[in-house]
Amino acid sequence: MILKWDDQLATGVSDIDNQHKELFNRMNNLLITMREGNGKNEAIKTLNFLEEYVIKHFNEEEELQRKNNYPKYTVQHSEHEQFKNELQELRNVFETTGVSAIFVINMQQKMSKWWRNHIRELDKDLGKFLIEKSK
Repeated sequence: MILKWDDQLATGVSDIDNQHKELFNRMNNLLITMREGNGKNEAIKTLNFLEEYVIKHFNEEEELQRKNNYPKYTVQHSEHEQFKNELQELRNVFETTGVSAIFVINMQQKMSKWWRNHIRELDKDLGKFLIEKSK
């Protein structure tokens, strides 16, 4: 399942929303590359970028949370670490066994579900918190 951005995922904080959109685009690229079997090298290249960008995004988001004493920081941090571990697991599969159709389907579903749930449950709450705090 390709990740589709819509206004229901918007946090109201443009920096966070723009980073989420970029993450969706890159994850979609990775999933399409895997599904089309366009070669392990292309998938690894996309995964490399995604790993770096996720770390950048999570670090910036968590810094914003700490600076503003966001009460759900611990939950956010824990989920971010979980996702980074899942990306590492994906890399391990790429490097050791390659990619199967079943793996691609499972990864698409897992990533899509994680991002949609995380944004809807936590990041939107963060956006609301930050907007309220700035008033």
